[in-house]
Amino acid sequence: MRRHFTRTVAALAATATAGAIAIALPAAAHAETAPALTITEWMYNPVNSSGEYIEVTNLGSAPVSLSGWSFDDDSRTPGTVPLDGLGTLAAGESAIITEATDAAFRSEWAIAAGVKILSGNTTNLGRADEINLFDGPDAVADLVDRLTYNDQGTGTVKGPRTQGVAGIPTTAAALGADDASQWQLSTVGDVEASWVSTAGDIGSPGKSRFAGTTADWANVRINEVSSDNGATPVGDAVELYNTGATAVDITGWLQIDSGAAGSATTFSAKLADGTATSVIPAHGYVYFASTKGLSSGGDAVKIYLPDGASGSAGTLVDSAIYTAGEAGTDEGNNFGAGAFARCPDGSGAFASVAGKSFGASNATACETPLTNPADGGGSTLSCQPEAASGTGTLPAGALTPVAWPGSAEVAVADAQCAWKTTTGHEGRDISGLIYDPTNAGVVYAVKNKSWVFRLVQQGGLWVADTADGWGAGKEIFFPGNTDAQTNQPDSEGLTIGADGALYVTTERNNSANTIPLNAILRFDPTESGSRLVATDQWDLTADFPELRAGNKDEANLGFEGVTFVPDAYLTANGFVDQSTGRAYKPIAYPQHGAGLYFAALENDGKLYAYALNGDHTFHRVAVVDTGMGHVMDVQYDADTERIWATCDNTCGVTTTVLKVGPAGAIVPDVAYSRPAALPVNNFEGFALAPDSTCVGGMKTVLWSDDGIYGTGPGSAGEGHALYSGRIDCELGLGEQGVPKPDAWNAKKVYHAGDRVSYDGKVFEALWYTSGEAPGTKKNGAWAQIALAPDGSTIWTPTRIFHTGDVVVHEGRTYKALWYTRNQAPGGIGGPWSEIVAPTTPGGIPAWSAATVYNGGEHVTYQGHVYVAQWYTAGIAPEPTSKKSPWKLVD
Repeated sequence: MRRHFTRTVAALAATATAGAIAIALPAAAHAETAPALTITEWMYNPVNSSGEYIEVTNLGSAPVSLSGWSFDDDSRTPGTVPLDGLGTLAAGESAIITEATDAAFRSEWAIAAGVKILSGNTTNLGRADEINLFDGPDAVADLVDRLTYNDQGTGTVKGPRTQGVAGIPTTAAALGADDASQWQLSTVGDVEASWVSTAGDIGSPGKSRFAGTTADWANVRINEVSSDNGATPVGDAVELYNTGATAVDITGWLQIDSGAAGSATTFSAKLADGTATSVIPAHGYVYFASTKGLSSGGDAVKIYLPDGASGSAGTLVDSAIYTAGEAGTDEGNNFGAGAFARCPDGSGAFASVAGKSFGASNATACETPLTNPADGGGSTLSCQPEAASGTGTLPAGALTPVAWPGSAEVAVADAQCAWKTTTGHEGRDISGLIYDPTNAGVVYAVKNKSWVFRLVQQGGLWVADTADGWGAGKEIFFPGNTDAQTNQPDSEGLTIGADGALYVTTERNNSANTIPLNAILRFDPTESGSRLVATDQWDLTADFPELRAGNKDEANLGFEGVTFVPDAYLTANGFVDQSTGRAYKPIAYPQHGAGLYFAALENDGKLYAYALNGDHTFHRVAVVDTGMGHVMDVQYDADTERIWATCDNTCGVTTTVLKVGPAGAIVPDVAYSRPAALPVNNFEGFALAPDSTCVGGMKTVLWSDDGIYGTGPGSAGEGHALYSGRIDCELGLGEQGVPKPDAWNAKKVYHAGDRVSYDGKVFEALWYTSGEAPGTKKNGAWAQIALAPDGSTIWTPTRIFHTGDVVVHEGRTYKALWYTRNQAPGGIGGPWSEIVAPTTPGGIPAWSAATVYNGGEHVTYQGHVYVAQWYTAGIAPEPTSKKSPWKLVD
């Protein structure tokens, strides 16, 4: 069945709501979809007034903060004129950018005090120039709106000469279109209610006719069409549906078939009971007979506002196109269609249905959509959606999910069929997501078939970044070569390490898909070109003998996700290293970096925590059970300080949040059910935006559907991989971690080994004691216990150290030479010897005056290498001294 997606020119009709799913047109349709913040008026050369100006208006339904926004002319440089001073624009609110002073502009144009003005602009406009709005530092990715004009130009550049008279959009179609030919000069009393300034110029700065009023009519959609005029309530019927919460007056609205807008004529609408009406009720339906005969062999329906000259067709509200037989009986292609209907109402794609429902919902008719034989059956999308494999249930021991802590609504967040690659024409299998921790405007996505994408936002959607070779994604490879036939990582999840590299999990090589290969690969995202070869690989397959070679199904149940968890979080909460049974000490794994990598295994729903060493070795530190039975993605969120694990339709789309429990193990804390509008699909990717993006107490959360199924053929989400929702920034998750020792009690008796808290510090009793306040006696009964974030011991004056103990003091590391207490490390001749790490792995450390050396030890000093000839401390190497304990080697 061929599906037709309407293309709405209306500035505010860029999104539609499917139940609670909002669909946004791709950025490629920029000429047909105005951004929320839009250029709505400009005057480059005031003849009489004090300053040129630009008017911008928030045409969206939510406030827009202008923090980080800027304006520039044709140099196209973000940041040239910051707009932060305008604060936040409410929905429908306009603001002015002018070279005049605030007071002069308000006086000449009689601007109310509430209108926001950014005065003193020095980036002046010319008669042939550009107006560029940016919401960030990237001149391409962060471009929100552009208007290029030249009164002596041609085509889309030719615009009105705004000399003493402002330029305004002819219709809503001009908004965001970068087409100056769709703009006209203001006249006194025009549709913008323009007026003459006290100085004699004409304009309407500070308000736009498109703010506030268009939101209502933009909610109207063509919902059903039938060319089967012998059986419809009226001949060649058309139905409109109001998706909004406000009634819409359609007086004077016009309609045409596939003909030109100039031939459109007004229509007479009826409610479901046949009563004539000129108003569509909120969430209501009206229908009418087409003003032009609709051909059963294929035709179109277009609806216009009467905002053209003398009430003629102006702004296109909505349109629909159908082919032979899709909207009713046709002798050339009769497969039983009675109507061409949106499924679901108001937002879904059109589908042929047997039953008609003019004046009422299409829900029943849409339950059994028809297949057009001319389409050959199946989807006509250029990508290949895959149905979800069924909805499962959580195991008996899993946490019972509570309601999603945020909005129940979700929105499709990418263009249809956006992720096709040269090795994956199906355009699905987006399996892992991660926000760039250094840039909340960037998301990385990994595709099963050996590809990684860098995504940025454009026109409300996530699109492939076009910079640095990322435009079509980057193909990834195991270390060694770029042979796409044999080197095909079945990439499933990804995270970003402390080093800024991408760490990607695989469960097999796609060229040998019956053999498990559970590995973590490291990639440098700054590498140029369209291919990335792994710089490191940790093959962890041997840890999972239950996934047997030769079994394709088992090979497909390996690593699905991965996340980097910082050591600082683990140590601060008393995380226990299961391999030692003691508190986790990162210093025990000197080559592992600054955190552990938690790999999510689909087969058993557990997370496997690894220290990945720089020499390609690894150590498994812990196994964490999510309780869900299966797990498809995992993410450490620095803001909530929790680990989030997700399970797809196998678990009914459930997210479990984990914490460090009181015994030091990572355990499930709370489970959330999916937002109500999120389909029960194969969601294998999950990512939380940082709290820095919170607006109104909520932030974005992303899911990726690796089947791009939506709710089935013709549904709003079919062909889309990314969904965007909202979650509360404050979740009230409470405390976590190993409990701190009880406060010291002066009346209590303590024995050796007892620990207490006192003055914000932790102390351990060295022997029997009572009444002695910890830390008050340098040789007393209490020793202060302190650890660095990496688990190393911090020297404290009251603690006893023995030969070989290693401590950190003032950023340097020392080893005890004998028993010591209350003697600070450093200096010469004491109980401490500094441990100097080499600057490169396996290298030679620099000489230190605080280190004790034995014969045979090597150091570097002033660019040379020396070897100690005997025991020495505090004597610097001298290349010419014959009595020196050091011998020059190089």
